Amino acid sequence: MGGVTALEHAEHVRSHWWPRPGWFPGRRMYAWHLTFEHATALHRLAAAYHERLAASEGLNLVPRRWLHLTVQDVGYVDETPDALVDSVVEATAARLRQLRPFDVMFGEPLVVEESIVIVPTPAEPVRAVGDAIRRGIADATGGGAARTRPDQGHGFWPHVSIAYVNRAGAARPYVAELATVDAAPATVRLAEATLIVQDRVLAPGWVYRWTVRATAPFGHPG
Repeated sequence: MGGVTALEHAEHVRSHWWPRPGWFPGRRMYAWHLTFEHATALHRLAAAYHERLAASEGLNLVPRRWLHLTVQDVGYVDETPDALVDSVVEATAARLRQLRPFDVMFGEPLVVEESIVIVPTPAEPVRAVGDAIRRGIADATGGGAARTRPDQGHGFWPHVSIAYVNRAGAARPYVAELATVDAAPATVRLAEATLIVQDRVLAPGWVYRWTVRATAPFGHPG
Protein backbone atom coordinates (compact mmCIF):
# COMPACT_ATOMS: atom_id res chain seq x y z
CA MET A 1 0.00 0.00 0.00
CA GLY A 2 2.54 2.60 1.13
CA GLY A 3 1.62 6.24 0.88
CA VAL A 4 0.74 8.71 3.60
CA THR A 5 -2.62 8.89 5.30
CA ALA A 6 -4.60 12.13 5.26
CA LEU A 7 -3.99 12.40 9.01
CA GLU A 8 -0.54 12.33 10.55
CA HIS A 9 0.84 9.37 12.45
CA ALA A 10 1.95 9.97 16.02
CA GLU A 11 5.70 10.09 16.64
CA HIS A 12 5.50 8.35 20.02
CA VAL A 13 3.08 5.90 21.61
CA ARG A 14 2.13 4.99 25.16
CA SER A 15 0.11 2.25 26.82
CA HIS A 16 -3.62 2.39 26.33
CA TRP A 17 -4.18 0.43 29.51
CA TRP A 18 -3.45 3.13 32.08
CA PRO A 19 -5.92 3.12 35.00
CA ARG A 20 -8.94 5.23 34.09
CA PRO A 21 -10.31 7.08 37.15
CA GLY A 22 -13.38 5.26 38.38
CA TRP A 23 -13.14 2.37 35.93
CA PHE A 24 -11.63 -0.35 38.05
CA PRO A 25 -11.36 -4.04 37.03
CA GLY A 26 -14.74 -5.73 37.04
CA ARG A 27 -16.72 -2.49 36.83
CA ARG A 28 -18.98 -2.35 33.77
CA MET A 29 -20.07 0.59 31.63
CA TYR A 30 -23.18 1.33 29.57
CA ALA A 31 -22.07 2.78 26.24
CA TRP A 32 -23.48 3.42 22.78
CA HIS A 33 -21.30 1.85 20.11
CA LEU A 34 -21.37 1.03 16.46
CA THR A 35 -20.47 -2.65 16.30
CA PHE A 36 -19.32 -4.77 13.38
CA GLU A 37 -20.24 -8.40 14.03
CA HIS A 38 -21.36 -8.95 10.43
CA ALA A 39 -19.07 -6.47 8.65
CA THR A 40 -17.08 -9.04 6.69
CA ALA A 41 -15.28 -6.43 4.59
CA LEU A 42 -14.02 -4.70 7.73
CA HIS A 43 -12.99 -8.07 9.18
CA ARG A 44 -10.97 -8.75 6.03
CA LEU A 45 -9.25 -5.37 6.24
CA ALA A 46 -8.41 -5.75 9.92
CA ALA A 47 -7.12 -9.29 9.34
CA ALA A 48 -4.72 -8.07 6.64
CA TYR A 49 -3.12 -5.64 9.07
CA HIS A 50 -3.28 -8.07 11.99
CA GLU A 51 -1.27 -10.59 9.97
CA ARG A 52 1.50 -8.03 9.52
CA LEU A 53 1.37 -6.75 13.09
CA ALA A 54 1.12 -10.14 14.84
CA ALA A 55 4.86 -10.34 15.44
CA SER A 56 5.20 -6.73 16.58
CA GLU A 57 5.96 -6.20 20.23
CA GLY A 58 3.90 -3.86 22.34
CA LEU A 59 0.49 -4.42 20.73
CA ASN A 60 -2.77 -6.11 21.68
CA LEU A 61 -4.68 -6.91 18.49
CA VAL A 62 -8.46 -6.44 18.67
CA PRO A 63 -10.31 -9.66 17.74
CA ARG A 64 -12.82 -9.11 14.95
CA ARG A 65 -15.80 -9.89 17.21
CA TRP A 66 -14.79 -6.95 19.43
CA LEU A 67 -14.16 -4.36 16.72
CA HIS A 68 -16.19 -1.29 17.59
CA LEU A 69 -16.61 2.43 17.20
CA THR A 70 -17.25 4.06 20.57
CA VAL A 71 -19.85 6.81 20.28
CA GLN A 72 -20.92 7.81 23.78
CA ASP A 73 -20.68 6.43 27.29
CA VAL A 74 -23.87 6.56 29.34
CA GLY A 75 -22.70 5.62 32.83
CA TYR A 76 -21.35 2.91 35.06
CA VAL A 77 -23.79 0.03 35.52
CA ASP A 78 -23.68 0.26 39.31
CA GLU A 79 -24.58 3.98 39.18
CA THR A 80 -27.22 3.96 36.44
CA PRO A 81 -30.73 2.76 37.40
CA ASP A 82 -32.52 0.41 35.03
CA ALA A 83 -35.36 2.90 34.64
CA LEU A 84 -32.93 5.55 33.44
CA VAL A 85 -31.33 3.13 30.99
CA ASP A 86 -34.78 2.27 29.61
CA SER A 87 -35.57 5.98 29.20
CA VAL A 88 -32.25 6.60 27.46
CA VAL A 89 -32.88 3.71 25.06
CA GLU A 90 -36.38 4.95 24.22
CA ALA A 91 -35.34 8.57 23.71
CA THR A 92 -32.20 7.72 21.77
CA ALA A 93 -34.02 5.24 19.54
CA ALA A 94 -36.50 7.98 18.66
CA ARG A 95 -33.65 10.29 17.66
CA LEU A 96 -31.88 7.62 15.61
CA ARG A 97 -35.06 6.79 13.69
CA GLN A 98 -34.73 10.25 12.15
CA LEU A 99 -31.48 9.19 10.45
CA ARG A 100 -30.98 6.87 7.50
CA PRO A 101 -28.59 3.96 7.03
CA PHE A 102 -25.40 5.00 5.27
CA ASP A 103 -22.14 3.63 3.93
CA VAL A 104 -18.65 4.51 5.13
CA MET A 105 -15.26 3.43 3.86
CA PHE A 106 -12.33 2.29 5.98
CA GLY A 107 -8.85 2.45 4.48
CA GLU A 108 -5.28 2.89 5.67
CA PRO A 109 -4.68 2.68 9.44
CA LEU A 110 -3.30 5.51 11.49
CA VAL A 111 -0.95 5.16 14.46
CA VAL A 112 -2.18 7.40 17.27
CA GLU A 113 -0.85 7.76 20.81
CA GLU A 114 -2.48 4.66 22.31
CA SER A 115 -3.69 2.56 19.40
CA ILE A 116 -3.71 1.79 15.71
CA VAL A 117 -6.99 2.93 14.19
CA ILE A 118 -8.91 3.09 10.96
CA VAL A 119 -11.08 6.12 10.34
CA PRO A 120 -14.47 6.11 8.58
CA THR A 121 -14.95 8.28 5.50
CA PRO A 122 -17.04 10.33 5.35
CA ALA A 123 -17.05 11.07 9.07
CA GLU A 124 -19.99 13.49 9.04
CA PRO A 125 -22.82 10.91 9.13
CA VAL A 126 -21.07 9.13 11.99
CA ARG A 127 -20.86 12.42 13.87
CA ALA A 128 -24.58 12.86 13.21
CA VAL A 129 -25.16 9.54 14.96
CA GLY A 130 -23.17 10.83 17.92
CA ASP A 131 -25.19 14.04 18.01
CA ALA A 132 -28.45 12.09 17.92
CA ILE A 133 -27.33 9.84 20.76
CA ARG A 134 -26.25 12.74 22.95
CA ARG A 135 -29.56 14.51 22.28
CA GLY A 136 -31.39 11.32 23.19
CA ILE A 137 -29.54 11.11 26.49
CA ALA A 138 -30.40 14.76 27.16
CA ASP A 139 -34.06 14.07 26.33
CA ALA A 140 -34.12 11.23 28.84
CA THR A 141 -32.34 13.10 31.61
CA GLY A 142 -34.03 16.47 31.31
CA GLY A 143 -31.13 18.21 29.66
CA GLY A 144 -28.25 16.57 31.46
CA ALA A 145 -26.50 13.30 30.79
CA ALA A 146 -25.74 10.22 32.79
CA ARG A 147 -22.21 10.18 34.13
CA THR A 148 -19.43 9.58 31.63
CA ARG A 149 -15.89 8.54 32.39
CA PRO A 150 -13.39 11.32 33.05
CA ASP A 151 -11.07 10.46 30.15
CA GLN A 152 -13.73 11.05 27.48
CA GLY A 153 -13.23 14.77 27.33
CA HIS A 154 -11.65 15.46 23.95
CA GLY A 155 -14.74 15.44 21.76
CA PHE A 156 -16.01 12.76 19.40
CA TRP A 157 -13.50 11.55 16.82
CA PRO A 158 -14.94 8.53 14.96
CA HIS A 159 -12.45 5.68 14.68
CA VAL A 160 -12.15 1.92 15.03
CA SER A 161 -9.13 0.55 16.90
CA ILE A 162 -7.59 -2.57 15.38
CA ALA A 163 -4.79 -2.77 17.97
CA TYR A 164 -4.01 -1.20 21.34
CA VAL A 165 -0.52 -0.19 22.39
CA ASN A 166 0.67 -1.64 25.70
CA ARG A 167 4.04 0.11 26.16
CA ALA A 168 5.67 3.45 25.53
CA GLY A 169 8.01 3.88 22.58
CA ALA A 170 8.46 5.16 19.05
CA ALA A 171 5.60 4.85 16.58
CA ARG A 172 7.94 4.46 13.60
CA PRO A 173 8.18 0.62 13.68
CA TYR A 174 4.39 0.28 13.52
CA VAL A 175 4.13 2.85 10.74
CA ALA A 176 6.75 0.95 8.76
CA GLU A 177 4.93 -2.38 9.17
CA LEU A 178 1.58 -0.91 8.12
CA ALA A 179 3.12 0.59 4.98
CA THR A 180 4.02 -2.88 3.68
CA VAL A 181 0.39 -4.05 3.58
CA ASP A 182 -1.55 -3.91 0.32
CA ALA A 183 -5.22 -4.15 1.29
CA ALA A 184 -8.29 -2.83 -0.49
CA PRO A 185 -10.49 -0.42 1.49
CA ALA A 186 -13.62 -1.80 3.14
CA THR A 187 -17.10 -0.35 2.64
CA VAL A 188 -19.50 -0.91 5.54
CA ARG A 189 -23.23 -0.17 5.78
CA LEU A 190 -24.15 1.35 9.14
CA ALA A 191 -27.81 0.91 10.04
CA GLU A 192 -28.08 0.82 13.85
CA ALA A 193 -26.41 1.76 17.10
CA THR A 194 -26.00 -0.63 20.00
CA LEU A 195 -26.18 0.05 23.72
CA ILE A 196 -23.69 -2.33 25.26
CA VAL A 197 -22.69 -3.39 28.75
CA GLN A 198 -18.94 -3.12 28.44
CA ASP A 199 -16.08 -4.72 30.37
CA ARG A 200 -12.53 -3.38 30.19
CA VAL A 201 -10.52 -6.56 30.61
CA LEU A 202 -6.92 -6.08 31.73
CA ALA A 203 -4.24 -8.77 32.09
CA PRO A 204 -4.19 -11.34 30.71
CA GLY A 205 -6.96 -10.51 28.24
CA TRP A 206 -6.30 -6.86 27.34
CA VAL A 207 -9.54 -6.31 25.45
CA TYR A 208 -12.90 -4.57 25.58
CA ARG A 209 -15.81 -7.01 25.48
CA TRP A 210 -19.53 -6.61 26.02
CA THR A 211 -23.05 -7.91 26.02
CA VAL A 212 -25.87 -6.11 24.20
CA ARG A 213 -28.44 -4.18 26.24
CA ALA A 214 -30.42 -2.74 23.29
CA THR A 215 -30.18 -1.90 19.60
CA ALA A 216 -31.60 1.20 17.94
CA PRO A 217 -32.00 1.05 14.15
CA PHE A 218 -31.75 4.09 11.96
CA GLY A 219 -34.81 5.03 9.91
CA HIS A 220 -35.72 2.92 6.90
CA PRO A 221 -34.20 3.95 3.57
CA GLY A 222 -36.41 6.44 1.77
